[in-house]
Amino acid sequence: MTLTWQKVDAIPGWFGAHSYALWRCLLDFQAENVRGDLFEIGVWRGRSASVLASYCRNDETLYLCDIQVDASALDAAFEGVGAKGRNIVTIAAPSSELPARLDLRAMHQTVRWMHIDGEHTGPAVYSELELANRIVRSDGLVVVDDFFSPRYPANTTEAVRYLEKNPFHFRLLAVAFNRGYFCRPESLPRYMDYIAGGLSRALQAYDCPSTIFKTTGPWDTDAVGITSFMAEAGSIAGPDNQPHRWHMMGVRNVWSPWRHIQNGFRMFFGR
Repeated sequence: MTLTWQKVDAIPGWFGAHSYALWRCLLDFQAENVRGDLFEIGVWRGRSASVLASYCRNDETLYLCDIQVDASALDAAFEGVGAKGRNIVTIAAPSSELPARLDLRAMHQTVRWMHIDGEHTGPAVYSELELANRIVRSDGLVVVDDFFSPRYPANTTEAVRYLEKNPFHFRLLAVAFNRGYFCRPESLPRYMDYIAGGLSRALQAYDCPSTIFKTTGPWDTDAVGITSFMAEAGSIAGPDNQPHRWHMMGVRNVWSPWRHIQNGFRMFFGR
């Protein structure tokens, strides 16, 4: 794979370096044993879609939906990251028309990654999550753009309302770099274990030192927050009054002696 941040950054759009690194980490994790199609609502010139195209295998399909699809811009974006020739299906329509345009019976739980970056209105986000529930696999991920964004509060309120009304469809997994990450309830322990055990190192490998916070437990929410690296917190931290613990289904000690040494080095060298 010839994908690099420099190549993605050359494509117009608002997909940032931190999200690029996190997507690569999660897509790398999926590559171990998760297969399925990829889907994006809201494409523009293909900046984030170029990452998905790079991870699209020969037996997988990347679905791209936007009101207007600039085919030449997408071709240039995919060629720029070395992902030309993938199985691409483009749909020039608002997301509200997707149920009528797709064979949802054939696509039932076939998608492993769905990125929602479309209309940014409450009704649209809610219906897009309804669509996601029909097509996303039991081990797949849904990413909602502009989650917790002050510019688009409906992206957050409607996603939360959907979770409250449909608690067995999705769980909030992470809030990171302007996006919300959701998974199926049955996949939450597997993804959470990766976040607690391997994600910090993986983000470092993509030049994205980060701090992963889990400030509450499963009685409240199992979601984590991910920010740029904060030296006072370290690479991974629990609640303010017990930062060395993550309260999961079972209590997990996240600050081993080695973790303290690692964090000391990062604080000293400013990394």
